[in-house]
Amino acid sequence: MKGNPKITRLSDAERERKISIVSGIGVAANILLSVIKAIAGVWSGSAALISDSVNNLTDSASSLVTIIGTRMASRKADEEHPFGHKRGEYLTSLVIGIIILATGLQSLFHALEKIYYGTRPEFTMTTLGVILISILVKVFLSTYTINIGRKTSSGALIASGEDARNDIYLSIGTLISALLYMMAHINVDAWMGVLISLFVVRVGVLILRDISNVLLGQRVPDSLAAGIYRKVNSAPFILGSYDLVLNNYGPGQYIGSINVELDKDTTVGEVYPLLHHLQDEIDRIYHVYIVFGFYAVHYDDERSKAVVKVLNEFKKRHSECLNFHGIDIYEKNKCVYADITLQYGCNRKQLKQEAEDLIEKNASRIPCPHNHRYRIF
Repeated sequence: MKGNPKITRLSDAERERKISIVSGIGVAANILLSVIKAIAGVWSGSAALISDSVNNLTDSASSLVTIIGTRMASRKADEEHPFGHKRGEYLTSLVIGIIILATGLQSLFHALEKIYYGTRPEFTMTTLGVILISILVKVFLSTYTINIGRKTSSGALIASGEDARNDIYLSIGTLISALLYMMAHINVDAWMGVLISLFVVRVGVLILRDISNVLLGQRVPDSLAAGIYRKVNSAPFILGSYDLVLNNYGPGQYIGSINVELDKDTTVGEVYPLLHHLQDEIDRIYHVYIVFGFYAVHYDDERSKAVVKVLNEFKKRHSECLNFHGIDIYEKNKCVYADITLQYGCNRKQLKQEAEDLIEKNASRIPCPHNHRYRIF
């Protein structure tokens, strides 16, 4: 990736307007399709068409919930919610997932009843016309919704668009079922209803899985993290940057921290305006508010060089060790400080002890004060 990738951000008002318009179109289109399919499904006795109708009804409910959630998320910060309400969009996606899952299960039970009782459908050319119109409408609706969802970083809108895209395949399945019955008198309608219902259930489960990952706190995009590290490391007064932590407070809204290595002889007065400028630049480019922590290091010191050599040996022995940094020796409290970054899933306590033992074993190579101690993170 070349240069610093800039992230285009819409104003909150413009973003809400776009999401509301798309969701409103989705509500109207899906209610219309649901009513038409329900009438055609009851008329023909088609379980697949009725399941498809119920699915459209859930889509309209999803779009309505998206509108409500977006307006709730656009509320300004207050005393009880100092970081705003944008996480409300994640709750919106959660509600959408639950609605889709519940209606999918309901349609599944209805289709299974059709199989049990052996009900036969009655398809007509009107029924085929309804299905074809539904497919064309869903092609437009899914493409439009997903595109606007990506432009506005709306997870709820993208979820609705993906659900509409799945409806295309489900409606094609209903069309195949109708053609088979009309041309060859092969009745797979109820089984197609089961298949459609299972698709709907799957969509609900996937949406709930994805939003659960967000709510639990998932890894930020690698491109965002790499861009922030690159920007921080480009500052000449920073010797290294580590430990980036970003907390998500809604689509495109992050607040976090990063630790940087500064020369031990640098004063707070010297570094403050530089870090403040860097903080503003990161917010301008990546829309991330960063708080800086720092390590005071002096790698030209012979004792620090000795610790680096020892920890290099530790890294060679243990593939779980990703890097180490923040090395310094404080004579006042007789401590050797060092941060070691380890892979997830390893025995951190054991590796920490091994690192301390290795430094202790090589204490003669580190000309430190007597009665020194070692602190490894």
